[in-house]
Amino acid sequence: MKNRALRYALLTAAFLVLVYYLAAQFHKETAWNPIYAGVLAVLGLAAGAAWGSRPALARWRTLDAIVAANLALVFGLLFVGWSMVWDAAKPLEALFPGARDLLYGFWFIAAVIAPYIIRKPGAAIAAETLAALAEFLAGGYWGLTLLISGLVQGGMAEVVFAATGYKKYDLPTLMLAGAAAGLGSLVVDYMLWYNNLSLGVLAAMLVARLISGAVLAGWLGKSIADGLRRAGALNAFAMAQDQS
Repeated sequence: MKNRALRYALLTAAFLVLVYYLAAQFHKETAWNPIYAGVLAVLGLAAGAAWGSRPALARWRTLDAIVAANLALVFGLLFVGWSMVWDAAKPLEALFPGARDLLYGFWFIAAVIAPYIIRKPGAAIAAETLAALAEFLAGGYWGLTLLISGLVQGGMAEVVFAATGYKKYDLPTLMLAGAAAGLGSLVVDYMLWYNNLSLGVLAAMLVARLISGAVLAGWLGKSIADGLRRAGALNAFAMAQDQS
């Protein structure tokens, strides 16, 4: 059951890419584009992970759900504030396209800190999507598109945890989950706003988001949770047994 999310993620991604490939082969008005194929693969991974982890949510403890919801609410409000930091950093784009994306990773932190604490399937998707919902309800800049971003970012982080069988929550795994969320974020932004950018700019943005996701979501998320653990606030969770 623990690998259900991973199986669904891989199957959905493969199915979408296969359908696109067949359409390009047999439908003269559809041309194969590796970027579009990559976009479909990422969307398939996120959607499949979300669907595959759905049954696991029913087996959460009430405490797990409460903590995930509270984390989502707190970070959703912080995400609104982070939008002001994002706006203030706009001059960085004039210096180097994509430089501002080094700040983007904070928007993925719920997808890392919740599974690190709860350590159950579905935590990354649930927390990140709920955080996006809280951000939207608090007046987030990007309206309902935030829910799409939250689902895909959380879904991509979920794939990483699912790939370990939900057994590894060390720093490299958390940083990889944050980076995966960064990839998901750029796919959504590419579909909605950035499809007219050059490949060079998109590549720079991707590298920046991978780094930012690893640091601001992975490393920072672990640091925050470890601080709460040392303060005794997480004694009811398995992560309380960590010695780091």
